[in-house]
Amino acid sequence: MDPFIRQLIMGVQLRPRPPDTYAALLRELNAIGNNVNQLVFQANARGEATQEEIHEAALLVREAVRLVRDTL
Repeated sequence: MDPFIRQLIMGVQLRPRPPDTYAALLRELNAIGNNVNQLVFQANARGEATQEEIHEAALLVREAVRLVRDTL
């Protein structure tokens, strides 16, 4: 409690605690980012990407956008 009061006295702008869903959102976004990164790595190693890989990456990005919208 003391550090909190000291920060208030010093004029530090405190932000409200983020909702608990933020932690879950960050975990999901990290997992999606890892999957997309693996797809890109494989595509770069072969010098090309298949339509299926491009489609899968697009689905992962759409899922990330949906998660962010649902959380905010």
